Amino acid sequence: MNQPNIDINERTNNFYELTWKEIQIPMRDGSYLAANLYQPKSDGRFPVIMTMCPYGKDVHFSQFAPANPTIAIEYSHSQDKGPLLSWETPNPEFWVPQGYAVLRIDERGIGNSPGKLDILSESLKKDYYDAIEWAGTEPWSNGKIGLLGISYLAMSQWAVASEQPPHLTCIVPWEGTVDYYAEFCYPGGIQANGFLSFWWKNGILTRQYNPDGKYTEEQLQANRVEFTEVVKNNPLRDKAWKNRFSDLSKVKVPVLSASNWFSAGMHTRGNFLGFQNAASENKWLEVHIGSHVGAFYTVEGRALQKKFLDYWLKGMDTGIMREPKVKLAIPRGGNNYTWRYENEYPLKRTQWTRFYLDASSKMLSEEPAQSKAQVCYEGDKDRESKYWAKPFMMKVFSRDEENSKRVMFKTAPFENETEILGPIKLRLWASSTIEDMDIFVSLRNIDSLGKEVVNSGALTEKFPISQGWLRASLRKTDDELSTGYKPYYTFDEFQKLIPGEVYPLDIEIWDSAIVVAKGNWLLLEIGSQNQSGCALITQTGDDRVWEADVTIHTGEEFDSYLMLPIIPAL
Repeated sequence: MNQPNIDINERTNNFYELTWKEIQIPMRDGSYLAANLYQPKSDGRFPVIMTMCPYGKDVHFSQFAPANPTIAIEYSHSQDKGPLLSWETPNPEFWVPQGYAVLRIDERGIGNSPGKLDILSESLKKDYYDAIEWAGTEPWSNGKIGLLGISYLAMSQWAVASEQPPHLTCIVPWEGTVDYYAEFCYPGGIQANGFLSFWWKNGILTRQYNPDGKYTEEQLQANRVEFTEVVKNNPLRDKAWKNRFSDLSKVKVPVLSASNWFSAGMHTRGNFLGFQNAASENKWLEVHIGSHVGAFYTVEGRALQKKFLDYWLKGMDTGIMREPKVKLAIPRGGNNYTWRYENEYPLKRTQWTRFYLDASSKMLSEEPAQSKAQVCYEGDKDRESKYWAKPFMMKVFSRDEENSKRVMFKTAPFENETEILGPIKLRLWASSTIEDMDIFVSLRNIDSLGKEVVNSGALTEKFPISQGWLRASLRKTDDELSTGYKPYYTFDEFQKLIPGEVYPLDIEIWDSAIVVAKGNWLLLEIGSQNQSGCALITQTGDDRVWEADVTIHTGEEFDSYLMLPIIPAL
């Protein structure tokens, strides 16, 4: 089909043949970024879907990280395949026939783009800005640029959107962190080095710019900023961190923010915060379950993306402006869920319910404990959990395991089916034998036979309801940003503990959802080890607080409680 010299503003579907070429995009400093431009083989001007990342524009999805055996499995299960598909990127073989140009860019210092590699940086925001403005004025472009992609490709969307490039029209950040410190590198203030180390070595360094392989290792090192060292050397969320990520108050373009209920410790939190705090007048939230990339490539996922992009980039009336702003998967364990539309998040009808901890009975009850009690668990002094970080191995949770490094509290069986959906908080009164402590929390759903009901999550099929983390010396919260159901940590100073003194700690358990069946009960696990069920999300660095023995205090003034967002039946 040939439609010469027209702007594309279809009211019907079209089919365009795909053509592509490698191009160079000029930067403000005289350098350039290499990109693949996939576009309709037709005259006319088309809207642009753009990505920029450090994974290599020519690397096929299945070859992203060969050391990760799950990548090939992900590709085999993906509903979207083809020779042009790259990890976490939109597939041009789907989008170009729909009347879009797709621009896939190698970040500076990656692939065919020369320069110093500095991921998730201020310079990345500037480069992305320049690329957007260049594409917005090319003769094959209709001047409207949309960003679409998963994880890193979503994180960079939040960041560049706060720079407000004039030709940026809308963004679709899919499972993507906003605050690199609190969500990606230091959840709860504890360095998540397990994933970072694997990702940096296998996902980034293998793609560093090295024309014809002529650079020595010393030259490569001199031509990059070692991100893992940046993380290690900046344990507080200071200006160096804040300059890297997004200022959501400056994100004003339309947003479709897609999260995953079961990706605590990675991306879940950012998409909720982005939806809640972006200054955009038009914003939507979608929350799914399942693998990290799976939902993005489903027929249903692509239809949602297309409905959003067709409206904002082509001006088509897709009906999205008449839809509720929130679409939520309502999970029931495993892969089971139903969809529900809502008008806000958190839900206005949420019944914020306290379940008080009782150290004497190890129970969680809506009635406060009648008297003071305490229970202890040991620090991970032998550093047992340090060796759980072997790639794609997991520590399988066992309720019956003898373990002095954790304490478990449980509710009575639920008398009725109960929906939990939203932010979760643990108020814990605790003391340490030393001047700090690292606390790991998991919330689990246990059936009437005592077996855990696990969930299909971003990185494992055996994810609990949710998790939380806190380094006690980083317990300081911002009173203006915190709410009764979610603490907001400043992470800007260490406040060491006095050994033996009892402190109130507000621990954020990341947003989640589950329908608890009648007769099931909840188990709250608190300890010195991270039993996430996923070895990628590990904290095994030398900076860990390994030696702290912890005492949990309950009853009377020690009102330790779990705050649950219970949703009444409609």
